[in-house]
Amino acid sequence: MTVDNYLEATALSKKLETSLPIKVKVAKELLKMLKTRGDIINPEKEFEVDWVAYSGDEGGIMCRLVSKNDNPEDEDKALYIVSITHLKIDPDHPHAEEIATYQRDRNRKLMLQNRGSLMTELMPLRSPKTKKSGKGFGK
Repeated sequence: MTVDNYLEATALSKKLETSLPIKVKVAKELLKMLKTRGDIINPEKEFEVDWVAYSGDEGGIMCRLVSKNDNPEDEDKALYIVSITHLKIDPDHPHAEEIATYQRDRNRKLMLQNRGSLMTELMPLRSPKTKKSGKGFGK
């Protein structure tokens, strides 16, 4: 099962390249993952995306995050490269609606794909049902 429509995803990534930089915040899932690595980030901290590329079904549209804050030493340092599905896009961005649609569709397809693989992992663990000998329906 393919996760992304290749033509739509590459078209969107090209649109995003022309509209850089993009103001974003980190979504909950990425915050949790970063916390396990020891990186504590304020959920309200704004980043800018200064580079985007499509990496196929494995990663989708990837974004390089740059810190934008009051500390000049941290300014313009590339901190993370993450999938756009882990970001909250500035609602004033001209492509915000298209990005939200892409995120929603990609997350839904990934969830369905993961659910299927989970079921295939669990299937061998189920004991086969023994067939009762009898006549008719359930007798």
